[in-house]
Amino acid sequence: MTNPITNLKRTIYHSIYFVILFFTILPSCKKDKKPDYPIGSNENINTWILDSLKRYYYWNEQLPANPNLGLPPKDFFNSIRNLSDRFSYISIPNDPTTTTPSNRNFGFDYATVSDQNSANVIGIIKIVLKDSPASRAGLKRGDYISKINGKTLTATNAQALQSEILSSDRFSLGLAELKNNTWTDTYTVELSKSIILDQREISKVIENNGKKIGYLYFLDFNSGLASSLTPVFSNFKAEGISELILDLRYNAGGQVAEAAGICAMIARNISFDKPFITYKGNKNGGMKTESIGTAATFDGTVNFNTLLQQNLGLSRVYILSTAGTASASEVIINNLKPFMQVVLIGEKTRGKDEASFRIFDARNPKQVKWEMHPIVYKLFNAQGNGGYSAGINPDITINEMSTLPLFQLGDTSDPLVKAAITAITGQAIKTSVTVNNVVSGSFRADRILMDSRAQSAQQSTVTTHRLR
Repeated sequence: MTNPITNLKRTIYHSIYFVILFFTILPSCKKDKKPDYPIGSNENINTWILDSLKRYYYWNEQLPANPNLGLPPKDFFNSIRNLSDRFSYISIPNDPTTTTPSNRNFGFDYATVSDQNSANVIGIIKIVLKDSPASRAGLKRGDYISKINGKTLTATNAQALQSEILSSDRFSLGLAELKNNTWTDTYTVELSKSIILDQREISKVIENNGKKIGYLYFLDFNSGLASSLTPVFSNFKAEGISELILDLRYNAGGQVAEAAGICAMIARNISFDKPFITYKGNKNGGMKTESIGTAATFDGTVNFNTLLQQNLGLSRVYILSTAGTASASEVIINNLKPFMQVVLIGEKTRGKDEASFRIFDARNPKQVKWEMHPIVYKLFNAQGNGGYSAGINPDITINEMSTLPLFQLGDTSDPLVKAAITAITGQAIKTSVTVNNVVSGSFRADRILMDSRAQSAQQSTVTTHRLR
């Protein structure tokens, strides 16, 4: 028979154990619950940033366990970026104070170079955008800059003066010319920031030694580019070109869709289902290969059959590059290789074998204004080849500064175009470079001290979509 006193002791013991266990578990539950931070606070915004990166970021497993959520959002984002991450960024749309500035709003890019023969330093304008403050001031490719904001360019202040441009809404450029082996100041222009529209392509057909060669230059892979270039490729096809020079020397990239669309109009044996690009993400994203048709049409700006109607069916393409060639431009270089021979001419590219997509707060109402473009994927071509983070080396190395002043883009005397034509025809082309020889004889470009276009390319990313 059970002893009542023994049963009572057992009941009291179990009750005490339950109470102890309850109060042991309760604090743990409270600890696991995320704090409810006020909307708009750094902690609220940074929690959203961290949660998003845990899901999508390529290096999500290396995110810090207890980051400082009280930091300003941009500082917080940069504090948790992986050390291997060179390109992720965060900004508020239409808020220039949160973005990295560039020369684009002034409408030009330039390089500051030293002289092999003297202590002289000069700025050389590489690009002048149409309908921009620079073009309206009369600037053109090949012009020389001696002063910025009244200060003479030197080897020690080249980067500091470029920083002055980036931090300004208005600044001055002092132009110069070389006379009798001496740099002489000519005039000064004032440039103010402005909104710059998308730039039109430059295209032409070059006939040399019985060859019809298409030449095509464009600056960005903005949405709708492939569709806008269909008339150019249609003209190339009607002209019967047998070779193509694709000038990407200053193209810092953009949309994968536009890169795929242009590839679809170049290479032979293209069909919608041909594998084109492989994305490798984190454990959540996995790995997926996308066809050229799917890649070219995911942004909905073009019909793939329209692209195929302009297809040139080429077996080889010549691509011009510099350190300003990046992201989607490198996708074209790397991802055309399984389809055709790619001959790269110029300088090593920037080295962006990674892609991002836009991450924003889709809640209604929106609680976070910030948008992120974190690295989400590593990129490979249809044969599984990628790994060009150090840049893609040219097959034919040419420095466009080897002949000065710079020729207009597409001119057959331009060193890069000239090298491509020589490679195509097997014969050196004869050009008139009398003016250039005079300048080159007295000023020979040596070391690049600052290149605004290459710096802009450093800030760009390959943009794609969320894979399902």
